[in-house]
Amino acid sequence: MALLEIKGLTKRFGGLLAVNNVDLSIERGEIRGIIGPNGAGKTTLFNLVSGTFAPTSGTITFDGEVVSGKKPSHIARAGLVRTFQRNALFPSYTVLENVMLSRHIQSDETLLKAILGTDRRDEEMNRARCREILAFLGLTPYENDLAENLAHGHQRILGIANALAVEPKLIMLDEPVAGMNPTETATVTDHIRRLRDEWNMTVVLVEHDMRTVMETCEYISVINFGELLTEGTPEQVSANPKVIEAYLGSEELEI
Repeated sequence: MALLEIKGLTKRFGGLLAVNNVDLSIERGEIRGIIGPNGAGKTTLFNLVSGTFAPTSGTITFDGEVVSGKKPSHIARAGLVRTFQRNALFPSYTVLENVMLSRHIQSDETLLKAILGTDRRDEEMNRARCREILAFLGLTPYENDLAENLAHGHQRILGIANALAVEPKLIMLDEPVAGMNPTETATVTDHIRRLRDEWNMTVVLVEHDMRTVMETCEYISVINFGELLTEGTPEQVSANPKVIEAYLGSEELEI
């Protein structure tokens, strides 16, 4: 059984059909890419799966549970977590505090309780786990720095760390390399592979950097005008005339 199963997913905003009857099936251990032109419905799809929006119709099943229309906190606790296009950080807190806060808040605790801490032994265990996440992502040298003082690339990686604090089974990355230079991009793509290979995590990413998608993802779903246009391996997708047409020219799919 697929880890994430989407059937007939549709979302209307008044007269706008943002997502139209989309079916997706994502297996455990996949690195899946979701691509499409601007305004194709990719972020709306992420918002539906993560619970930010309730679907107009259709079902979303995660790890055997129907989560369509459930609260984001419920979906996160079930093991499905997302990042955002913009850095979803606590800017005036340190890097370590960011991950600690994310771990508590996604557990449905109040912000005050998250800041003050819970049982000392539990808090020490949480802190140790958060430091493991920072070490995995190469952020240990910055754990006492304020999030707002980090370079852009490190802020993006901290966004991933905040999502990992919830111990997800599946992480959805929304444009994880946006605004990064080639060195930063290579670092993030390496993290994505290691999440799957070393932490047995399923990864779904929306990304406009086609080189990153083609080199990182084993299977790609293409969304256009809110509909699933096609799916396939990177080689199949990059050679598909429908995909080339959707991107208004093959130059945007060069790898």
